[in-house]
Amino acid sequence: MIYCIKKTKQEKSKVEKNKGYKKGIKLFIAIVCVIIFLPIILLMAFDRFINDTDLVIGITGFTQKVVFRSGLSLVALIAAIVCLIKMFLSDKRVKHIIGYLTGVLICAAVIFFAIRPLVLDVPYLDHPLLTYLNKFDLDRSSGTGDSPTRYYLRGRDAEGKKHSFEISRDRYDEGIQLRGEKDIIAKAAYLPHTSVLITLEYMEELDGAGREMYLPNPELPNNWDSFSIQIDDDVYTIPCRLSDFLENGWSLSEGDPDSRLAGADQPYAEFPNRDLSLTNDKEQSISVTVYNTSESSVPIKDGTVGRLSVSNSNLDFYGADLQLPGGLMLGWATAEDVISQYGEPSYRYGSDRLTYELEGAESTKHMDLTFYNGFLRSAVIQNHEYFREY
Repeated sequence: MIYCIKKTKQEKSKVEKNKGYKKGIKLFIAIVCVIIFLPIILLMAFDRFINDTDLVIGITGFTQKVVFRSGLSLVALIAAIVCLIKMFLSDKRVKHIIGYLTGVLICAAVIFFAIRPLVLDVPYLDHPLLTYLNKFDLDRSSGTGDSPTRYYLRGRDAEGKKHSFEISRDRYDEGIQLRGEKDIIAKAAYLPHTSVLITLEYMEELDGAGREMYLPNPELPNNWDSFSIQIDDDVYTIPCRLSDFLENGWSLSEGDPDSRLAGADQPYAEFPNRDLSLTNDKEQSISVTVYNTSESSVPIKDGTVGRLSVSNSNLDFYGADLQLPGGLMLGWATAEDVISQYGEPSYRYGSDRLTYELEGAESTKHMDLTFYNGFLRSAVIQNHEYFREY
């Protein structure tokens, strides 16, 4: 009886040991799986998240930057720690110390430049910067291997500043479709240090917020028959002296600046004139017609600019740097904007040209505007007689 009881207890103890052994094996396998597979799963999730192009706009886009830059900084931090440990454990040779210190400094620089833009952009999360892009490009870059195709919105704003934003495929396709119908403007709210796009809106013309961003010089009148124009920050009223342009940094790109204009010394004679091209240090170009209204010859610089022509066909101007009366920007204003500001034109040629002319001026006092794909492309201001009146 006693022998049976002892045997039963031994068998139970053996079973419990076997169960403990099996649990230990299972726990060991679980730990190994976690050690091996969890990092792989996390890396796959990390890669999928930062490469998901559907998330690049908005707070999710900023989060992608945070995750990627934080991961990069973590790797750099680990590398810096390894360099420090090896430096203290090395044989203290100068070249080894210099090498390890250089590695630490490089890692510190990587961490600084990776984290700094994130910190600087935090205040802008609730109040992102706003910009408008005209004549922008929609590009895509095919990834190598399993990398996804990425889509970009690139262009300049009305002040000439370059911008490049990553966008989703849906917004890329939308922009391609809309731009196939007519030129459009992209309104972008963004974070300035990481260039993350928070919101994107395509529109056919500049809205009120955009006009408020690019206010003209207060000296620029609102009416077209002021015959005024703002170029950069300077306002010119035609007619004016050619020397007014030369004093503001414009130069003659052709002909001799010391050449002269003959005088109109006969009654009803045509005023001697010359067509000139002016350029500035921004490589912008305008065309002027210079007249001599006196009876004797004068140096060309003392002539009178009676006609001025500007064009955006070569993209010399970005918008805010050339404005017509009322703040209408070259390359940005539409025909509807012009009519809203100036009223109905004297002549209208389809949707591509508007002419405003003073009554009875016989083509000597007018403003001629042309449009391309809906936006103002060129302007001609004429405010000068062709002949003497006596």
